[in-house]
Amino acid sequence: MRFALFLLVSALVLVGKSTAHQCDKETECGDDETCCKLGDQMWGCCPMPQAVCCDDRTHCCPSGTTCDPQGARCIGEDSNHTPMRKKKPARKTVERNEFNEVLCPDKSSKCPDGSTCCLLEQGTYGCCPVPNAVCCPDMLHCCPNGFQCHGQFCSQNFAKIPHLRKFASTNIHRKPAIDFLPEEDQDEDGEVVSTENSAEEDVVANLEDVEPISCGIGKTCPAKTTCCKIRNSEGERKAMCCPLSNAVCCEDTCCPGGYHCVAGGKCEKHAKTMRTRFWNAERDMEDEEI
Repeated sequence: MRFALFLLVSALVLVGKSTAHQCDKETECGDDETCCKLGDQMWGCCPMPQAVCCDDRTHCCPSGTTCDPQGARCIGEDSNHTPMRKKKPARKTVERNEFNEVLCPDKSSKCPDGSTCCLLEQGTYGCCPVPNAVCCPDMLHCCPNGFQCHGQFCSQNFAKIPHLRKFASTNIHRKPAIDFLPEEDQDEDGEVVSTENSAEEDVVANLEDVEPISCGIGKTCPAKTTCCKIRNSEGERKAMCCPLSNAVCCEDTCCPGGYHCVAGGKCEKHAKTMRTRFWNAERDMEDEEI
């Protein structure tokens, strides 16, 4: 049973990476759906891609067919017909940041792409490991989109699967970016030159006997640093050394691994990666705060 659920969540994770169709600024439909008007001021989703939206604003038909409201059917070019499909209300657009991470309503936490923010019992937000999920009333579990929460299961018509457990969201935390090592602290051969800055001395000290890192454009950086290829004010490519290993290179600074470069010379921590297994949500929340 647990292995079957693992496969289900894995499949939903892959689906969750798809881009949604924007109906308007406030509503959207899934990647395999079509935005259709439900009323004068309301959008709905037809459960098929590139569908034909019927004039009754309730039904829709597959691409290449014609709506026949009187017969409640979709007529194809070969005169074959299929039943009309009913639309469902479009979902509210998920607020995301520039890295496509899902921003939770409290504006202080976030979840990774392909997941859903759901409120936890302690008043904070957790992440359901599937997109557009149904958050269960027990504030601990959730179900895939289209399912309903029923005790320990998620049900849809006659289908029933075990419910999913949320994992901890990531607090939106920013810290100052790291400056590159001054160019005068390193010669063209990558050898460390003395510096008056004690903090930088701590980073590059005792590296003379360790092989430097080649930047590939005629310059090297000391070991245990990161070579960042940037462009100077004239648009020419140059290499700078970030005093951190496995760092993320920004335009004129760098960030630790696991962080994004954001405006204002700041680094913001990535949203915790989605996990396809069960765990205790409260314990993960504690781990996140450490």
